[in-house]
Amino acid sequence: MYWEFSRKSFQRSAAYRFDVWTRIAGNIMFLFMWGFIWYALYYGKETVGGVSFQAMLGYIMISQALQGIHGAGAQLWEIQERVRTGDIAMEMLRPYDYTTRMLFSDLGSIFFYFITAVLPLYTVLFLVLKPSVSLTLAQMGLFIVSAVLGFLIRFCIEMTFGLFTFWLIETGGVEDVFYFSISLFSGSLVPLWFFPGWLEQVAHYLPFQAIFFVPNSIFVGQLKGPDIFNALLGQAIWLLLCFVILRLVWHRASMKIVIQGG
Repeated sequence: MYWEFSRKSFQRSAAYRFDVWTRIAGNIMFLFMWGFIWYALYYGKETVGGVSFQAMLGYIMISQALQGIHGAGAQLWEIQERVRTGDIAMEMLRPYDYTTRMLFSDLGSIFFYFITAVLPLYTVLFLVLKPSVSLTLAQMGLFIVSAVLGFLIRFCIEMTFGLFTFWLIETGGVEDVFYFSISLFSGSLVPLWFFPGWLEQVAHYLPFQAIFFVPNSIFVGQLKGPDIFNALLGQAIWLLLCFVILRLVWHRASMKIVIQGG
């Protein structure tokens, strides 16, 4: 039943092809913007903090690719809208788990975006720009596992935050803080190894670094050997913890429904 939601979501995404082109254009714009920023920071230097510009370029590219994939899902605004309109009550009467349904719906749209935008675009970019990334087959496999764990962690965190709409109704201001925290502490824009020591320690005690920083570091080779497996174990622990929190919040939220509107 849940795979049917993925199939329908895939078809719905395919119906809006202009959205795909705008996503591709936006991804290219952000990629080149951050590329030029880091080029300016590296100008006249071969390495910064032991990391070359070519390795940093690989980090930026894979980070933008993962951000594009994560952005293809839209569970946060959908939950908020359903709570405000009262449609969430109908969802809860249907014979499926709402959070699981949202996950599989996201998977459908993400798969469509991956095969139509991310895969062809970044294949060409990696061939043209040739970032310094010596990726082995084993390293690629570990990167994929880490990227999947990172996506699931973000899904649980974002879904949990979306459920707070049951209590707050309007979360616009808090939402800005939420996304800023993800951008900063996940390492999606600036790798954690460039953070001041105290801020890097704070980031390592938060789940956000497991979303982008860990898979990105595996991809560019900054994490090696036992450090990779320790990082994957940390991701698995964070996923379990975030999933438990999500289920607890969903249980409490399902007991509290306030209908806004008709």
